[in-house]
Amino acid sequence: MAHSPSTTVVDVSLFKTIGLHQLLCPVNRGGYSVRSRRALMTALGLSFALHAFQVPWLYCALNDLQRFAYMAAVIIYGMMCAFKGYVLVTNSDRLWWVLDAAGYGYTGCGGRDPSALRRCRVTLSALLRSFVALSYATLIVWIVLPFFVDEYTPITNLDGTVTRYRTTIHNMQFPVPLSVYNSRPVWTLIYVTEVSVCIVNVFIWSIFDCYLVTMCFVLNAQFRTMSTGYVTLGRRRVKPLPQDTPVKGVRIKFNDVKSNHYDDLIGHIEDNRKLIKAFDVFFDVVRPVVLVQIGNGSYSVISLIFLTSLMYLMGVPVLSAPFLKFICGVISLTLELFIFCYGFNHIETAKSNINFGLYSSNWTEMDLKFKKTLLLAMKMNSSHKRVMKVSPKSSVGLEMFARVMNMSYSIVSVLLNSRS
Repeated sequence: MAHSPSTTVVDVSLFKTIGLHQLLCPVNRGGYSVRSRRALMTALGLSFALHAFQVPWLYCALNDLQRFAYMAAVIIYGMMCAFKGYVLVTNSDRLWWVLDAAGYGYTGCGGRDPSALRRCRVTLSALLRSFVALSYATLIVWIVLPFFVDEYTPITNLDGTVTRYRTTIHNMQFPVPLSVYNSRPVWTLIYVTEVSVCIVNVFIWSIFDCYLVTMCFVLNAQFRTMSTGYVTLGRRRVKPLPQDTPVKGVRIKFNDVKSNHYDDLIGHIEDNRKLIKAFDVFFDVVRPVVLVQIGNGSYSVISLIFLTSLMYLMGVPVLSAPFLKFICGVISLTLELFIFCYGFNHIETAKSNINFGLYSSNWTEMDLKFKKTLLLAMKMNSSHKRVMKVSPKSSVGLEMFARVMNMSYSIVSVLLNSRS
């Protein structure tokens, strides 16, 4: 990404602040060193292992639906964040190359008229800064919450007995006696471990989601700019003559004008191919993450909505610390799920209008060569049918987000009725 901050859609200062710029940037251009990247991979591996270690303990929580739903959501999301981090680190070179598409001059259309890209930058910067602020605010709430709730958390065991553990963020389980678990040194070690895991998770999910949202907005703006550029084909004429050039006796050959229009078309098609190539690389890298995210994000949102509703029905005050913890979690995860669904819907909306821009050009007045080339360009765009799909008939988009939220309401209603 060899662009100055003023000539790119990317919020470079935000990317540097959250560490995304350094993670993707090559080492020789100011990125993290090889040792730092290995340290991050080690942290991700430890986080994944710690969450995987909690899976057998879910069996012990079968008699405590609230505990089971909560820990299942924590485990799934922790593993998901580790997967996101792995994808970022192992594909940093490809993701860095794709960021070139955010430059105003990446296409000839954007270089001539970057208005759509500038508007995109303003909207994107405000959205990402709000998302990052909300993510880290949620992190702070979860970290300090153990000091503002009951000192001990009751957990129902498989045999129906209740054990009271000293409260941490998640109260992750370890094979130690209860007295050892509740002792000050061991409790401190567990709490610090959970704080470290939460920090890594928020760091990873914020940088990955910022990158994904940035590229979705960039590709949308570039495809819209390309569509607008196609509309102008056949309408622009040769460059105006200098002011000191006498007009009398000057003739412009009709074939020269046609040639300029054809050259414009070829230039637009080359830019279009560059955009599609950038989209394909971006799609290939993030597709596994997006598909897994839709599944576990849906479960996490449903679980937290259920736990929040259950706490409300149990009489827990809305302004209490435990209620605030789950509300922050619901808002953050629902926003993240919405971002994933909206982002690819945003790209597809603009990409589907490319052929309409081609058709809206002044092709009727052009020669046969121009028309044939334009038809080939339309076929090229029509043949590119890469859409993010969860199933052959279900695409990732706002319609899917609406279905997930409707399903959440139905499942939560059933769970609450079964509890009563």
